[in-house]
Amino acid sequence: MQRRPLFLLAMLALCCTTQIFAAPGIAFTLNSIKTNSDIIAGLPLPTGADLTLELPLGSTSTAFTLRAAAGYESRMILRSTATMFPIAEPPAIDGVNRFFWTNALAELGVKQYLLHKEHEQAWLFGLVRGRYENNSPSFPTTLFPDAQAVRSASGVGGIAFDSIRWLGKNVKKGVSAELSYEYSPDFANFSGTPADFGRANFTAKAFVPLSASNFATYLALYGVGDYALGSHIPHEVLTTFGGITGTKGIGDMVRGAQPWGYEAPAKTYVSAELRVAGPSMFRDFAIYPVGYLFADAAAYGSLYGSPLADNSGMIASAGAGASVSVLNFLWLGAYAGWRLPVNDPLSAIYYGSAHGFFWNFTFVAHY
Repeated sequence: MQRRPLFLLAMLALCCTTQIFAAPGIAFTLNSIKTNSDIIAGLPLPTGADLTLELPLGSTSTAFTLRAAAGYESRMILRSTATMFPIAEPPAIDGVNRFFWTNALAELGVKQYLLHKEHEQAWLFGLVRGRYENNSPSFPTTLFPDAQAVRSASGVGGIAFDSIRWLGKNVKKGVSAELSYEYSPDFANFSGTPADFGRANFTAKAFVPLSASNFATYLALYGVGDYALGSHIPHEVLTTFGGITGTKGIGDMVRGAQPWGYEAPAKTYVSAELRVAGPSMFRDFAIYPVGYLFADAAAYGSLYGSPLADNSGMIASAGAGASVSVLNFLWLGAYAGWRLPVNDPLSAIYYGSAHGFFWNFTFVAHY
């Protein structure tokens, strides 16, 4: 058990930048770093990575994509094993509702560029995605087919656009958007339990410079919506957003909210950050201080399989943070804020009240 995190840390050390061009037309990208806050309580240790390799197919308009991800993270299923009623977060790893999560993902895909300029790209994509997960060894699979394990495949297709680029070392500009659909039929799941679902996703980002000086100011906007349907929808689908790389669900995206909660097939999240970035400490490396104000909000509907009478709600939070940005990817710092009293029927279960102060460390930028 001790060797796995060390191996993943070694892999992370080889990937210390967000994008490295190994040869003309070949792109190697570090999509994200996976973390685990339960090995040393509260400290988000890096325990995995998500990598993509893009190789052109004889021309600049078509390319293969290869993606590999692996992690040793912590995860929760916040439901009673007897009644499936939502429950509060267990205080520590218990191997049932809260557990260490060994996961891996592999993809093979094709991109067909419709527009391929230096700072403006649009493309169609299709890929086959394979998942491997070891989850809770004893949680019932009656409601969530992936509660104990996942060995599955799915197909993903869609269209995307991206014009985001860095203006200097410390400010971003541009927009990106993607529309995708993922489908996994029952015959493509090999863990011994049924899983049959489809998921539509729309994700958009925008970065708007407000000033360009030694202390650069820009607005960062993010929005994502997900809708899943099917006879057996996995817990992982209900608690994450899909897409080309995807993100965790509304409980992780809304800062101060309950991670791995809100198991909903229909969900959306919006966020705004006002970022102020100082000058780089080094001439050749983008390492600089950054401060920011943030506001997050999300809505969910039809809480999956819950006996609660009220199965929909909204959550929100606002606050501020400060970090040291390393190579425009790592954000080493902390943030604090206030969970706002909106309309959340799960707040009394998850937190005891609808509002409250929170703080946490940051390891990477929120988006």
